[in-house]
Amino acid sequence: MKMRVTPFRAEGSLRAQPSKSAAHRLLICAALSDRETEIVLPSMNADMEATAACLSALGARFQRAGECVRVIPLAEKIPCPHLNCGESGSTLRFLLPVAAALSGASFTGRGRLPQRPLSELTEELTAHGVSVSGDRLPLQVSGGLLGGRFSLPGGISSQYFTGLMLAAPLIGETVIDIRGRLESAAYIAITREVMRLFGVKTEMTEDRITVPGGQRYVSPGRAEAEGDWSGAAFPLALGVLTGRVTVEGLQADSAQGDRRIVPLLERMGVKLSQDESSVTVERAERLTALTQDVSGIPDMVPALAALLMHAEGTSCLQNAGRLRLKESDRLESVCAMVNSLGGRARIEGDALVIEGSDHCAGGAVDGYGDHRIVMAALAGASRCAGPSEISGAEAVQKSYPSFWDDITALGGTIDVVGIRE
Repeated sequence: MKMRVTPFRAEGSLRAQPSKSAAHRLLICAALSDRETEIVLPSMNADMEATAACLSALGARFQRAGECVRVIPLAEKIPCPHLNCGESGSTLRFLLPVAAALSGASFTGRGRLPQRPLSELTEELTAHGVSVSGDRLPLQVSGGLLGGRFSLPGGISSQYFTGLMLAAPLIGETVIDIRGRLESAAYIAITREVMRLFGVKTEMTEDRITVPGGQRYVSPGRAEAEGDWSGAAFPLALGVLTGRVTVEGLQADSAQGDRRIVPLLERMGVKLSQDESSVTVERAERLTALTQDVSGIPDMVPALAALLMHAEGTSCLQNAGRLRLKESDRLESVCAMVNSLGGRARIEGDALVIEGSDHCAGGAVDGYGDHRIVMAALAGASRCAGPSEISGAEAVQKSYPSFWDDITALGGTIDVVGIRE
């Protein structure tokens, strides 16, 4: 689907989408728990649906009741179920150790997911009693995962750590040694918080994560997925570039690392206000360039780029190499997005350098099948001098299904100009 965006002024408020990070973890813990759990989850995106479908294949059941999802946990082990992870890296990496602990499963996926490496995780599974058919999709795991001591480099995806942590109550005491500096530590904090909600204690030091043995998941009865800071960054960027936007349902003290968008906006000179559950931003006539290490907030890069292409001066988003392994080579696709809209960006090693200008013309953007590129392109295009076209607009289903409706409600002038059969 191709969308034409005409520059406009965004005005109004909307509610944040449920956090994808929280929802994955809540669904998994609930499916492994001792009794039913009701999760407040007003909407589900494609990645959440993939996790729920895989858990269903493992034997859990899900019932929608208004804004809630009732999770009926696994009653018995199903021999070697087939788990289709769609395009969700979280689903795959979280459930690989869980399925291994439950005696095995086969895994498939689509898009770029089969190209994304898993070797560090599969090697650890193999060392702890699991037979793994390969380190990329499709693959099969069999045998029972054993507890004990694991070791992972801190610079890889935090999803590997989370997968082992989620499996730990099924296999006994689990110790994960962290080799080097842990990146994306905020995602580990989310995992620990959700596990705590389900009665599982974890311990963490600078170089080790421990899940003591003798524990099991105990349902709290009811839980709620908080608002998603990652998705909220795009309407906030839109407000900064064009008008005044409030995003509600954002927990100020959230463990989500992407809540750092607030101090980053302030560093760029944005006028904003925040309370315990919402953020309001206003159009910034002038934006200041930014130099920032993004290794801990990689999902913020597209939204930041959409802002910084309109800023004064040269910005540098450093240590962004992990973006190459997202739904697209996101370092390349963000750079291409900025240049397609009339901005100036280049890649230097693992850094994205953006030479800002408040006179971008607009243009035709390839969404690369990547939800965050599509949403960032909309934000960046809103302040350009002329109209822009964004292809692959349907990619937003992965994380923010109501994105186009929300943008229209804020005053967006958007037209569908082409649909690929």
